[in-house]
Amino acid sequence: MYNIIRLSEQLSENHIIIHSSCATAEDILCEMVQSLSDELGPDVCEDISNAVLAREKVRSTGIGHNVAVPHTRTSLVKELYCVVATSENGIEFKALDGKPVSLFFLIVSPDFTVGPHLTIVSAICHLVGKNAKISTDFNKAQTPAEFMELLRAEEEKYMI
Repeated sequence: MYNIIRLSEQLSENHIIIHSSCATAEDILCEMVQSLSDELGPDVCEDISNAVLAREKVRSTGIGHNVAVPHTRTSLVKELYCVVATSENGIEFKALDGKPVSLFFLIVSPDFTVGPHLTIVSAICHLVGKNAKISTDFNKAQTPAEFMELLRAEEEKYMI
């Protein structure tokens, strides 16, 4: 038996974007990174945005079921950050299943760690794997607090 990390414990309501109006993958990725500017500063966020965009050019992080998990490891941060965004209309993201993405989990972690980065990506994949309509469920949230309530309830269903 093993324990899955609780994504809700890694996420702050300040880092949840509800119903983004962005229309492109690049725009939503930049919006998500910019939500970290209070903690990291605009210059650092610009460099992180460039790293995330470069990672997406190598291979899309659209994992299917309308979910994407863009991520990067960088020396620009000293701790892991998670940002979530929802999109009511969905965004073309070159996902594995060819469907638009409406739920995004951005992971930015220090380059000197691998374990926490992989653990949080695993937690997201675990939730998605247990509920294929999770993006639809989370897009019903109207506020960051409501998103967190839904996330906690979803985690309770599937925690080992």
